[in-house]
Amino acid sequence: MKQWSVANTLFFGIVLGVTPALVCGQDFVRPMAFDYDYYARSYQPSPSDLPATSPPEEAATPTEVCHGATLSCCPCDACQPWRLLPTLPGGFQCYGWLNGGAALNADSPASRFNGPVTLADRDELMLNQSYIVLERSAEPFLGPIDLGARLDLLFGTDYFFTEAAGLERDRVGTPKWNNRRFYGLALPQMYLDFVWNDLSVKVGHFYTLLGYESVMAPANFFYTHSYAFQYGRPFTHTGVLTTYRWTDRLVLYNGIHNGWDAFDRPSERAAYLGGARWTNDAGNLWISYFITAGQEFNVLNVYTNRTAYSLIAGWQINDCWQYVIDHTAGWQDRFTLNGDDVEWYGLAQYLFYTVNECWKLGLRFEWFRDDDGVRVGSNTRLTNPVTGGSFVGNFYDISLGLNWTPTSNFAVRPELRWDWYTGPGPSPYDDGTKDHQFLGAVDLIWQF
Repeated sequence: MKQWSVANTLFFGIVLGVTPALVCGQDFVRPMAFDYDYYARSYQPSPSDLPATSPPEEAATPTEVCHGATLSCCPCDACQPWRLLPTLPGGFQCYGWLNGGAALNADSPASRFNGPVTLADRDELMLNQSYIVLERSAEPFLGPIDLGARLDLLFGTDYFFTEAAGLERDRVGTPKWNNRRFYGLALPQMYLDFVWNDLSVKVGHFYTLLGYESVMAPANFFYTHSYAFQYGRPFTHTGVLTTYRWTDRLVLYNGIHNGWDAFDRPSERAAYLGGARWTNDAGNLWISYFITAGQEFNVLNVYTNRTAYSLIAGWQINDCWQYVIDHTAGWQDRFTLNGDDVEWYGLAQYLFYTVNECWKLGLRFEWFRDDDGVRVGSNTRLTNPVTGGSFVGNFYDISLGLNWTPTSNFAVRPELRWDWYTGPGPSPYDDGTKDHQFLGAVDLIWQF
């Protein structure tokens, strides 16, 4: 693997923001792309299910204290959204969300693709996610042993980025049941969860541990995503994952899976997935490190060793400010036709600011280097002009966003984003004609 300077990982930007809108009464920052302890699963009845009561006295407008100053706040709902369906037999719950928006491109490219930006990849209105979860949460506090299960269904334009070989695609990766141009169905998670005291064992198909951002819309502050999320890491794995709470501050993860975004392949290869999450005694500082190492196909469809990791730290500075830094790196042996090794790496920073319970601001700054031009453009729709582009160089993006949550079931996320690229390769934006791009985006999330 080629060497790269430590100075590259110290490329810092200044970012501004806040705790995301769909979380209240719990830590916002997640130590991984999907923290299995992140979502509160307690059932909240809808207003129509509540018994009739006499009209309450008019309440004063809620307020929130920040740095000793009392700030007015709109009358937001309670912390957890109410669910459309009650708890089902066996302790199963069914819930989900609708997520749709538009990422408008200042260049108005003829193809209507926003270059290498994925998920919000079209210069038009999109239904990104119609997402349904059927879940029985394993609750170890009810006894020493419990069994849980989860099934996720995703319909929308985001399906394309969570497909797995041998599931939504056939074993060699060509489309199977999704034959529409932009909309399709994916099953990003299907697993059983065995819990015994402090040990949890998940068996099946699940989201990766790597990274700070998530496929699931309510888990993110921004509508668009970082390059590291799009191109630096896998989305899903299939295998076995253990989670062991060593102490109240340290959680250990170890597992075996069969590759990046794979459910079943013609020739299986076992790979490792693991890491740790540590939180300080005060609970305002955490660090997580996760790594996956195994064998993946190169350009000749031959298995060679591929490794990727993410190192993330979060600091709750005070009641209003929160900072997160996310470093990603990956490499693969003998990837090219000439047998050369390849690598990619980057750094993203987030600094969040809470205005009040309903209004939150955010600014993300990222630098991502595709050192050999093999990652960026590798996970785009086939009709996108940048598909398979060889962009040897540096990608930068800066996003300024706002979250507004008038109720705990509803969120609006406007965003302004600027991308630019430096390198000797072809231009990645405006259908391959420009090295920069400006997007204005907004999306809605409704949880049910």
